[in-house]
Amino acid sequence: MTLRNALQDSLAKNRAEEIGNDVWEHFVIPTFYDKLDLETAKKPRIIIGGRGCGKTMLLRYLSHESAFSQKRQDIPTNVLTHIGLYWRADTQFCNLMTKRSLPDDEWETAFNHFSALTITIELLRSLKSIAVSAFSEFAESDLALFDFKKLQAFDTNLPPTYNDLVDYFESMLWKFVSWVGDVKKKPAPDFLPGRQFVLALISVLKKQCPALNDAIFYVYFDEYENLTLYQKRIINTWLKHSKAPLIFNIAMKRNSFDTKETTGAESLSDIHDYRQHDLEEYLADDFPSFAAEILLLELSMGKLIDQKVDVNLLRNPSGLSERLKPEYREKVKGEAQKIFPDVSQSELARYVITDKSLSEKVKENIGKALKFNRSTLKVEDFYDTNYPEASIVVSALLYRKKNKPDEIKAQLDLLKSGKANNFNGTTAWIHNNIIGCILQLYAPYSRACPFFAGFNTFCKLSRGNIRHFLELCHNSLTKAITIDESFDIPVSPQKQAEAAKQASTAFLGEIKSFGRYGEKLYGFVFRLGSLFDLAHRRLTQSETEQSHFSIRTGDALLTEQDNTFLNEAVKYSVLFVDEDTKKKNAALMEAEEYLLNPIYAPYFHISYRKKRKLELSTNDVICLLRGTMDDFTNLMRRYEKEWRVDNEEQPLTLFSFIEGGN
Repeated sequence: MTLRNALQDSLAKNRAEEIGNDVWEHFVIPTFYDKLDLETAKKPRIIIGGRGCGKTMLLRYLSHESAFSQKRQDIPTNVLTHIGLYWRADTQFCNLMTKRSLPDDEWETAFNHFSALTITIELLRSLKSIAVSAFSEFAESDLALFDFKKLQAFDTNLPPTYNDLVDYFESMLWKFVSWVGDVKKKPAPDFLPGRQFVLALISVLKKQCPALNDAIFYVYFDEYENLTLYQKRIINTWLKHSKAPLIFNIAMKRNSFDTKETTGAESLSDIHDYRQHDLEEYLADDFPSFAAEILLLELSMGKLIDQKVDVNLLRNPSGLSERLKPEYREKVKGEAQKIFPDVSQSELARYVITDKSLSEKVKENIGKALKFNRSTLKVEDFYDTNYPEASIVVSALLYRKKNKPDEIKAQLDLLKSGKANNFNGTTAWIHNNIIGCILQLYAPYSRACPFFAGFNTFCKLSRGNIRHFLELCHNSLTKAITIDESFDIPVSPQKQAEAAKQASTAFLGEIKSFGRYGEKLYGFVFRLGSLFDLAHRRLTQSETEQSHFSIRTGDALLTEQDNTFLNEAVKYSVLFVDEDTKKKNAALMEAEEYLLNPIYAPYFHISYRKKRKLELSTNDVICLLRGTMDDFTNLMRRYEKEWRVDNEEQPLTLFSFIEGGN
């Protein structure tokens, strides 16, 4: 196997679906695992998180294929108190079970039947997983001892033996799927009573097998957002009435819990009926060390690095205390940084000054700014290769009305003489402006900016999304493969930056597949990213690194459909919502800021850091959401003039290609 193929088999498989049902070898216990209390909880859990945060991987780990994995050597004796059953909602099939000449109440009965079939098949399969695992108290021979005749009260055709029952239910499911596909021509099957049938099956199992006396079955229902409204009410009912030996749990994207109604008179009640866990909030506390562990595990399993990884420490909850120690966290992050070294601010500046075209651009910018000020000072008075950071930010300072060229030169002279100055003193001209100025310098060129390189940068670009993180690493290592089939490690910042841009472009293209608003979301992101790109190119860099926005009241009001669309953007993690901690304007709507997903930053050549916010009026937001191309072009021209953007290299006509969603 070539190194490229080995890398493809490890890091490229960054979705739970690509790994398979048994994720035991690939799963790293998240450091927040104890907070979830999933293995012993008697109250249902609702798991919330965006794409790629590990919801499905977590549920797969808790399910029987992984808990009783044949790759697992030791299985604790109390494991039967938690038998996980994974069930994922299929959007297309769920939508088929609506209308089409059938009344709602008949579809509700049909969905209950479908639930019974799906869970029963998974439950029966879980018995096989236990029987063939290292668990000593239940063997394959025990499966043949079950007698299911009592269940014939529900269906006289039900076979009494285990193997025949599994085959029978699989045939029933296929017949049901066939009927749903052609309800007008095919006769309806006899429907099972959903939850009641599953409980009856569990009762039969417990009475005949002492090993299952304390067994509790946990259904993990994934992608709740794919259900229709009546289907959500049915699942909510299962959740509300959950108790041992059958407990229901659901996982969903943010903003998907749009109804708490059940099929009865009572609705779901938080705290009383369930506990809610937000994986993205938990991941934010310690994502870098968790990401480093996953990276090192996958590289080690693929034999792509020599370093040994303690897999037992990563796969078992008992290892959490060790992994939470500060010295351990620093160690794993340090190992990841050896592969993907971070790039300091001073190193970024040095890259600019030592690059012929970029250094010439720095001098050109200073010259234009001096001309703007009608100053007789020379470019050489401000450009000094021994002080690259100061030289890079000078042009932005010169364009600001409050700064006079003579005063800036005086501060630069103080810097050179080692005295207190505004460049690296409390005024922090360099710290506040350097990244914005560097991004502005790279903007006219096709090359990727090293600002997007480094392990810690990859973590920030990913913002808790494991899939995004692994793709950034995979792309980088692919570019680091040498002719003699080895890795050029550490991976150079330039290759990392190119990999980040490649991943950003790919993930941007995926937006079109994000639910019913996919095409519109794609167009919205292009517009918003282009506006942020324009903001990054302002000559003064007075509001540097804008990558998030808040909404202030304008002449127009956002409609219910506009707010629904913004909720969809948050659901699919196109946008993140943070509390507005720097609310300057009393007219701002609520206390929310919308942050563009940082993974798109390399594509638009904008900052991934949350530094400055852009206050948009409702009129501007409406234009971004549903304005015509002419409306959007006019918006860009207005801001171009307001921000005094130099568009010599990138004229506004480039925005003519941005029409992703209209």
